[in-house]
Amino acid sequence: MSVKMAFLTGTLVVGGIVADAGMISVRVHEKKPGGTNMRLYVPAILVPLGMKVAPEHELDRAARQAKEFLSALRIAAEELERIPDGPLVEVNSPRQHVNIVKSGGSLVVDVDNDGETVHVTVPLKMVSKLARDLEARSRLASPERIGSQNRLHIDEALDSKELK
Repeated sequence: MSVKMAFLTGTLVVGGIVADAGMISVRVHEKKPGGTNMRLYVPAILVPLGMKVAPEHELDRAARQAKEFLSALRIAAEELERIPDGPLVEVNSPRQHVNIVKSGGSLVVDVDNDGETVHVTVPLKMVSKLARDLEARSRLASPERIGSQNRLHIDEALDSKELK
């Protein structure tokens, strides 16, 4: 196989993975002179990959802090994945417009007010997986005192299929 063919095949595979996982996009435009105009596009596949390389203690802390909300987040994301695309929330007031829509497997939030315009798109599949992974981590983590420091002991089950 030539180098060009290998590169093309690799590009197609990576493109397919990114297309399947979706993209997270954040756009912020501050309407004041010299205001921020930020655009951020991140392949959603980087979130679970980032969790694999993130420090264990930080993931444990995040799981503990969000524990009471993770089940609700997971269930909401899974249910939103099942419903047809369409508007979920619309708020129109003289000073602010907010639209939350399910579109193509993603949750799309648009906010426009006097000071800024914000657009956020998040793939629901990624939200479900993130919530499941953190939920499993929060169940497996148990505080344990080691020496004079508080540490977290993570069960060997983290390597099991439960997180995959």
